[in-house]
Formats: sequence, structure tokens, C-alpha cells
Amino acid sequence: MLNLAPETVTLLARIAFLVAAVTDGLALVPMLIPRVGSAMFGGDSSRNSPQYRYAMNLAASLMAGWTVILFWAAVEPIDRRDVLLIVVCPSILGIVAASVAAARRGVIQLRRMVPLWIHLAVLSGYCLLVYALSCLLVS
Repeated sequence: MLNLAPETVTLLARIAFLVAAVTDGLALVPMLIPRVGSAMFGGDSSRNSPQYRYAMNLAASLMAGWTVILFWAAVEPIDRRDVLLIVVCPSILGIVAASVAAARRGVIQLRRMVPLWIHLAVLSGYCLLVYALSCLLVS
């Protein structure tokens, strides 16, 4: 049986929440600054329609809210550990599914998505591991 101190599991959970929060916070930049989004994922920022900007601004407000929730969860990471499951599904899985679909349609460049997918895969695995450890801690 794994023998980790409660403080260690709490720290690991806090790190998971903070990494997720920073990841989401950084995702706001390409949402709010079209040129950054184009530089990161390819495309032409001058072709953004008002409808697209409206949708991106809505998405950015939701991403900002989710970022705040993740920082909030980091304050009491064991008590709020269930949020780690939401980080993985639907959040990360939804981002990956949407970006795979966009890459398949040529909306974004596949080669530019691979680093993000690797980051999200590692973050997902870490969140799930920490969630399992935190459940053992409270059982």
C-alpha cells in the first residue's frame, strides 16, 4: 500500500489545480488577441468575423471563470478534489475533441497542436493520479 503523508497529497493536489489554472489562464491570451492565436495555431487573424470574435469573447469569459474556480479549488484541494475530475472530463477531453476536429478540417495546423495535446495528456494523467491518491487519503 502506498504510504504518503496527507501533507504530500495535499501539495500534489494543490499543484494540479495551480497548473490547470495557469494553463487555462494562458489559454485566454490567444482567445482575446487574435494575432497571438494565429501565430500559435496558424491561420489569418484578419479574417476573424464579428461573429467569431463574439464567440471567442464568450469563450474567454467562461475560461476566465473556470480559471478562478481552479484557483479557488487550490485553496482546499482535498475537500474540492472532485473538481479534478471535471478538469479532465469534460474540460480537457472537450478541448482535445474540438481541436482534433478543427485540425482534421484544416482550421488549425496539426503540428502546432501536438505540444498542447501532450501537455493536456500529462495534466490529465496527473489530475487523475492525484484524485485517486486523495480518495485513498480520506477513505
